[in-house]
Amino acid sequence: MPYIIPHTFKAGEKAIAEQVNTNFNYVKQSLEQLNNTLGSKIDTTESTINTKIEALEATTQEVGDKIDNRDTIVKLGTIVPPDPQEDGQIPTAEISLSADRIHTAAILANSQLTLPSLDDENKVVNIMLEFTIGSTYTLSLPLNIKWASMETPAVVADGTTINRIYFDTTTGGTNWCGYFSFHNAINL
Repeated sequence: MPYIIPHTFKAGEKAIAEQVNTNFNYVKQSLEQLNNTLGSKIDTTESTINTKIEALEATTQEVGDKIDNRDTIVKLGTIVPPDPQEDGQIPTAEISLSADRIHTAAILANSQLTLPSLDDENKVVNIMLEFTIGSTYTLSLPLNIKWASMETPAVVADGTTINRIYFDTTTGGTNWCGYFSFHNAINL
C-alpha cells in the first residue's frame, strides 16, 4: 500500500504530492531490494565462514592428534647404539644413520658414516648427527653429499667440541645436501 502524505492540497500541489509519494515509494522499494540482496549475501558469507571454521577445527584436531602421538610419528634423539664397555661411547667403525632422526655420538675410533637407504615413500628426509670425536680419530663421510660450503668440512677433533652435521635429501637418498656447524661447550 502506497504511503500517502495527509494534507489538504491546493491546485497544483496535488500533482507535486503524488510525485513525491511516487518517489518515496520507489526509494522504499529500492531499500527493500537492497536489504534482501544484502541479507542473502550475508547469509552466504556466514555459511562460507562457518564451513571454513569447521575445516580449520578439523585440521587443528588432526594436528593436535599428531602432537599427542608424536612418538609414533618421529622419535627425536635416537642415539647411535653405544657399547656398554666404553661408558656409553661409540667405539665402532660404522655409524649408520636412520632417516628423520637426531643422532648423538662420541666417536672413539676411526669411523665411516653411512646414510640410510630410503624406500619409494621417503623422498624428503632430514637427519642430524651431533658428535664429539677424539683427536686421534677420523670420520669418513659418503661421497654423494653436496656441501653447502662447497667443500667437505673439517670436523673439530678435540674430544670436547660438539660437531653438528645436518643432511637432507629430496631425491629419496640418491643425493644429499650437507650442512656443518660446531661449538665448543667449554668456552660458552
